[in-house]
Amino acid sequence: MTAAEAKKQGVALLGGFSSSPELDVSVLLSNLLGVGRSALAAHPELEMGSLETRFFELIERRRLGVPVAYLTGVKEFWALPFHVTPDVLIPKPDTEILVERAIDLLKRFTSTRGIPAQAGGQLPAQALDHSPAQAAGPIHVLDVCTGSGCIAISLKHACPRVHATATDISEAALAVARHNATALLGNPEAVTFLHGDLRDGLPPCRRAQPPDSTPPVLSTEGWSLIVSNPPYVPTKQAQALLLDGRSEPLLALDGGTDGLDLVKPLVRHAFRTLSRGGYLLVETGEYNAAKAAEYFKHTGFFDILIHRDLENQERVVEGRKP
Repeated sequence: MTAAEAKKQGVALLGGFSSSPELDVSVLLSNLLGVGRSALAAHPELEMGSLETRFFELIERRRLGVPVAYLTGVKEFWALPFHVTPDVLIPKPDTEILVERAIDLLKRFTSTRGIPAQAGGQLPAQALDHSPAQAAGPIHVLDVCTGSGCIAISLKHACPRVHATATDISEAALAVARHNATALLGNPEAVTFLHGDLRDGLPPCRRAQPPDSTPPVLSTEGWSLIVSNPPYVPTKQAQALLLDGRSEPLLALDGGTDGLDLVKPLVRHAFRTLSRGGYLLVETGEYNAAKAAEYFKHTGFFDILIHRDLENQERVVEGRKP
């Protein structure tokens, strides 16, 4: 059987089971044959050989609702190929909105010695008197509920000088994230991964003092930036989402009755552990972004913004610590 014949049969089998059968089949064939999709299109005569049986096994699993990313073990995010398993959420394009904003803030921290500018490039008046503690030193970022590590690793890849730490309640997820750090950054220690439940608090930011300190000691200061894509889907909706067989971990989706069970303690703990002038970016849903923003304000954050996703839905809440 040729690749073209396999594709035709695969698309027919996925009809009614996928919203994008041609794309799904092309990705599966490309991954299975070890060739790019453009090469696959240019050479429809490629023989499937012994891979034919495996291909139709994958098609059957896709018909049952298993996402293509879990079938191939790879999902591109921020132009990087992340390894994914059913132990982690599949990185979504909407989360790139958070990464884009975080990189913008990190670059502004760097260019202004730790004092990020507001929209339009203007420094906030408060920053003149309340500079973040990291003004003369490295920028420290904490990624809470890291999952596959897609946020922390993307930030480290884009801003290599940033000191990145990531946490998750799932040891299995952390194993996936460590694998991705090694594969994509070339160093398993490029990001510090910690196991922990955010409801118990966030790890303190520990920084080494300058090397001329006698003797060198560690000091505890706040994080420059905290980012997170926590479980934020209301319980009933999270359970309904998984009825299609997508196999994503409920632990990483279920945010309680209103979706804010994890967001609220995250906001409280982040406020305590951020540097003065530091930022918190949290991905949340269109159904609770406004309530999350209200909680940011209630906790003491200001300069609160809600960023919209690719479908113009409220997606990322941003706040700054005075």
